[in-house]
Amino acid sequence: MGRSRISVLLIAATVLVSACAQKRPDWLSGSSQKYPEATYLSAVAVDTTRQAAVDRARAELAKVFSVQLISRDTASEAAWLSRLDGELAEEYRQVVQNDLIAVTDKILQGVRIAEIWQDEKSGEFYALAVLDRLRMARDLRIRVDELDQQIAEHVRLGDRAESPVRKLSHYMQALEALDRRRPLAADLRIADPSGFVATLPYAPAEVQGRVEEAAAGIHLGIDLEGDRRGIVKGAVVRALAGLGMQLAPSWEQDIVMDGRVEIEEYEAGDPWHWSVASAQLEFREKGGAVVDALRVSVREGSRIAERSRTMALEGLGRQLAVQLVERIASMGIAGP
Repeated sequence: MGRSRISVLLIAATVLVSACAQKRPDWLSGSSQKYPEATYLSAVAVDTTRQAAVDRARAELAKVFSVQLISRDTASEAAWLSRLDGELAEEYRQVVQNDLIAVTDKILQGVRIAEIWQDEKSGEFYALAVLDRLRMARDLRIRVDELDQQIAEHVRLGDRAESPVRKLSHYMQALEALDRRRPLAADLRIADPSGFVATLPYAPAEVQGRVEEAAAGIHLGIDLEGDRRGIVKGAVVRALAGLGMQLAPSWEQDIVMDGRVEIEEYEAGDPWHWSVASAQLEFREKGGAVVDALRVSVREGSRIAERSRTMALEGLGRQLAVQLVERIASMGIAGP
């Protein structure tokens, strides 16, 4: 083959490669034969650098999913807990949100950058991120099915439990599982081309009703040595009344808060008087079984000494109510 012929072929090949490099990919128009919508979830991003385009494409695909933006207004258990304590409700929301984000982050590890194209005129990079819908749907369905089993099991155990404390514990666990399931089910509807999601074993309203009924059936006993004016006890009762719980005589008590209250006062060289109210106590079920033993303390300050003492004791009472509900909720994790 002559040298001139070889040169012509090399030039032709170079022109062909250049033309292919310039060809605008079909996925920039919103659809792709290679990555069809029925098989892949996709997102496109553009930026001035290759890495920035890649990062933005991944972020855009993540935005499709509801788990990253779990609603703070629809969490059933959080709404119920807010009657007792706003911080406890917020803490619950954060725990659920962190768990859901962890699940989604694991699923989003399947995201890959399928193609990158550079517009030679503008110099900008376009990145296509894709995620296999069927694989994601499978992973989400497994998690949703696990939560459905937990919901059904906790409701079953709650219905069978004789103690209203145990009933409430299991129903709260079921309500939490429902809160975790909601955004995952929404993502499953996006990932699965059929949009199919199994029917809930129990509707949130059904479980919420069981929670309300169980809480209203709990009879409390409060025995706090050192609570001379009953400030701590009164704060506990007021806080738990919002959940329907009520004081009862000893022979009717389902759970007892038994302990000792202490108050310490000091000044820090300023006009403020500081008080630290603390309690060493046990939570016991009917029959004497100890649910937990703990120490709780609350610090408050005021320009008026008596006011600082009262605020510290009232704060301690509210915190004891929170601790009681948290212990009741955790009982359901261990089983019957």
